[in-house]
Amino acid sequence: MVFESIDVLDKTVPVQSVNTEWLREANVSLDILRLDELDPEISGNKWYKLKHNILSAQREGNSAILSFGGAWSNHIHALAAAGHRFGMPTIGVIRGEPVEPLSATLVDAVNWGMKLHYLSRSDYRRKNEAYLLDKILSQLGLSARDVHIVPEGGSNPLGVLGCREILAAGQISSGSYDEIWLACGTGATLAGLSLAASDELPGTQIKGVAVLKGADFLRNDIHKYTLHSLDNWTLLTDCHHGGYARTTKELLSFIKSFENETAIPLDPVYTGKVLFAIWHSLAENLKPDSSCRAKRLLMVHTGGLQGRRGIKI
Repeated sequence: MVFESIDVLDKTVPVQSVNTEWLREANVSLDILRLDELDPEISGNKWYKLKHNILSAQREGNSAILSFGGAWSNHIHALAAAGHRFGMPTIGVIRGEPVEPLSATLVDAVNWGMKLHYLSRSDYRRKNEAYLLDKILSQLGLSARDVHIVPEGGSNPLGVLGCREILAAGQISSGSYDEIWLACGTGATLAGLSLAASDELPGTQIKGVAVLKGADFLRNDIHKYTLHSLDNWTLLTDCHHGGYARTTKELLSFIKSFENETAIPLDPVYTGKVLFAIWHSLAENLKPDSSCRAKRLLMVHTGGLQGRRGIKI
């Protein structure tokens, strides 16, 4: 099999302007950085978090990349696709017991050659413990020297390094936006964008919307990745709609309405919650003298659309 070069995804990502009734009422401009259009299989911020991990594994001569996720994980899906296309064997450690039939995400992963290894939910919570990692590798017949391990969601310094390239991929220039909004699951993408913006977009604030409940702990992780040196980001922790992968009727109705008006697809786990948070923020600040009026906003569409197959909208 002839494998693709990893630089095939080093390309410009489109920015799309949207114009909805609620944006006009608030006198706010909104553009969307369409990372979901980067690639049909390896889309969104998932690629940027994987890029330097794959390059590192190739340099070190690792025989495989191992990572973690659930049955509908966008990260697992992107890793399997990337391994298949760029010639790197992959192992997915999946939360929970095997279930038949496989989710559409795991069907794709297996078809792309990913080896699946299941962990009980109790063991999965301990997945980062050295003893359990050694046990997993032993069961797979591998040693730590053989495998490049990527944390769940691709959240590590190499993942943050890749996310620093996102704004450049969209050719986002200084002075273009007052705020940049995105979904946060681990904080790695927010950290990467904040680091890039501190160098390239002075005066632009990064707004992260945590998609899981009780996400205050993410602030420590973001501070760690940014070396506690930045004040250009904010993490909103009350826009999760009940928790990770949870939805509300209001959220689903909003997504349908936005898609009908703009033809831009959203997912209810990540991008739908970000856009809802933007709408809610503007709706709360419609006074004539509001500081939100006349702002220029950019939302980063982080992909994740393959996961919609597991959620009825």
